[in-house]
Amino acid sequence: MEDEAWRTVTVVENKQGEPHVLQQRVKVYTQGRDAESAGYTKPEMKHRLIPMKDVVEL
Repeated sequence: MEDEAWRTVTVVENKQGEPHVLQQRVKVYTQGRDAESAGYTKPEMKHRLIPMKDVVEL
């Protein structure tokens, strides 16, 4: 089974001091038919920077 997910790499602050999350897209490969099965992830070159308030509830 193959899927995509975003892995958090680090937390950085912009010029206004607001925290943002740098994330990297990964391909998720599982050995079974469901997402709970053992498997591995393969990092891709796509990244995104999103405000922390969009990721967690403060």
